[in-house]
Amino acid sequence: MVGIKDIAIECNVSATTVSRALNNSKEISKKTRELILKTCEEKGYIPNSAARSLILNKTNMIGLLIPDITNQYYAYVSKGVSSYLEKIGYGLVLCNSDRNKDNENRYIDFLAQKRVDGIILIPVKPKASDYKKIIANVPLVMADNYVKDLEVSYVGNDNYVGARKIVSHMLRQGYRKIGVILGDESSTASNERLKGYKDILTENNIEISNDILLNSSANFEDGFKLAQILINKKVDAIFTINDSVAMGVMKYAHMNNILIPKDIGIAGYDDIEQASMLTVPLTTVHQKKFELGQIAAKILIEEINNHKTLKQTIILKPELVIRKSCNE
Repeated sequence: MVGIKDIAIECNVSATTVSRALNNSKEISKKTRELILKTCEEKGYIPNSAARSLILNKTNMIGLLIPDITNQYYAYVSKGVSSYLEKIGYGLVLCNSDRNKDNENRYIDFLAQKRVDGIILIPVKPKASDYKKIIANVPLVMADNYVKDLEVSYVGNDNYVGARKIVSHMLRQGYRKIGVILGDESSTASNERLKGYKDILTENNIEISNDILLNSSANFEDGFKLAQILINKKVDAIFTINDSVAMGVMKYAHMNNILIPKDIGIAGYDDIEQASMLTVPLTTVHQKKFELGQIAAKILIEEINNHKTLKQTIILKPELVIRKSCNE
């Protein structure tokens, strides 16, 4: 098997120079680097990544922990992360917490033990105390759910503005009793959307009924289950935490001969691909999913390379997407 010393002898350089070329060091000339890389290719030299990671204390791997691997929103975020990392030669370890706090804690420990260079986390039921230990040892960027009193960089979409846009649209379509299926009570994203909903209703002198504000696990099954509760309370429209929940509501309506939007209006959030393909296309809020992943990855790499870079907060602007499920 060809080793680093063989490449050094072939190129008439030191083993250290070969190592620098393989790590794209600026301490050697472009001509020397090109010679070494060409020789490695010709001789079939394969770098020992495990050994290199021990020597350099760097793995060129990033961990990404998401709440639901089946949700297309998180798939787009993951794709954004991986597309950025691919360009700079980093690998990705993808973990799914399944919206379970114990799973999240276990995967954070797993990623730290596997010595990834940094972690991008979309947290479940976040509290600052949960993450103090990990951020002291591994660079970490949060996405989607903001954690108060935690000194980390954060990338998210403006949930408050997005909710205001879609609830305002629903009011313009004539709906007045709008039920809501939210996410978990501890989710900052869900609570920001609830605030947007409440503020718009208050500004339009519409009474807020807490009995039609329901929390959920933010999945299709809960949309289907909770639809019956809201429809029995005679709501004329339902605004959901995401498009998957909205599709659960739509399935319940279809199975019970409730016409959309004639009998009830439905609005989602995220603008996943299927939202435009439904029999009644879904009115929703477009979130910049792919861009969010790319930005989170870019910030994390900057923090890994610069060590003490200032923490950043990036908020992306959502867009209302009007389709047929709300009287359009």
